[in-house]
Amino acid sequence: MLGRFEEAVLLALINAQGEATISDVYKILATRLKRVSFGAIYTTLDRMLNKKFVEVRKGEPLAERGGKARNYSRITSGGRTAVLETHHMVESLR
Repeated sequence: MLGRFEEAVLLALINAQGEATISDVYKILATRLKRVSFGAIYTTLDRMLNKKFVEVRKGEPLAERGGKARNYSRITSGGRTAVLETHHMVESLR
């Protein structure tokens, strides 16, 4: 079972419809939650990566001098299954 914030991050990735940067995830969550931090998103995505619920790929460096490459995250089928199982478990408790 997922924690509430883990579920929210995975749902944000589903909402992004494909790949999303940390900034994209932050924008989606900030419209729905009171307090969100980039650190919490990084930590949660790292935990979800270890559980194989998300995949991360490094993009090309930005065109500006010294531009860093962005990381793009996407939810895996295992992540989608975890979201559905969590939803079904919560619904069964109601």
